[in-house]
Amino acid sequence: METRENATLPDLSLKLEDPAEEDPVLDWQAVFGNQQPVEIEIGIGKGSYIIAAAAAQPEINFVGVEWAAKYLRLALERGQKRGLLNLRLLHADAREFVEFFVPSASVQALHLYFPDPWPKKRHHKRRLFNPAFLGEVARILRPGGRLWLATDHEEYFAVMQEVLAGDPRFRDTDATWAGVKTNYEEKYLRVGKPINRRVVELAEIA
Repeated sequence: METRENATLPDLSLKLEDPAEEDPVLDWQAVFGNQQPVEIEIGIGKGSYIIAAAAAQPEINFVGVEWAAKYLRLALERGQKRGLLNLRLLHADAREFVEFFVPSASVQALHLYFPDPWPKKRHHKRRLFNPAFLGEVARILRPGGRLWLATDHEEYFAVMQEVLAGDPRFRDTDATWAGVKTNYEEKYLRVGKPINRRVVELAEIA
């Protein structure tokens, strides 16, 4: 039975249609009930970054994607208890979500922090960040929209750099990193692991 306390908490879970449907693409205004800019974080873990960001920036709508259901449940509980109406979280495959559900030129920023590096060479094909994924990022970002990247894995970061170098649609920015950290980042910093970061933006059409 739903308790009175739980009944007052907002439902921040985002439900998706079957991608085989004729038009599964999301309508952000329908999702949030407003026309505020949208930012997406892929792989939110326990939600440290996206919850803090949503709380600090109520004028921005945040969407978080996580494949691990146990972490997603924790993030949902935390976001609901804080009443963050500008936050939606969902359980989904990140690649499929971006390709089939996110409207073109509709996102202000995409945050990709500490994606699974799949370090074994035979598993590299499972990595999220590749030219095809970057092409989808270019599709969903607004002109001037930003892609925020962070990883502790040197070899994977080198791959990211190579992929970015091969796509002239993206350029570096002078954006600085905020003080909000992910759970992974806090853990790596405690043990002195170096963090590789880069911020690029989608060039505006002349």
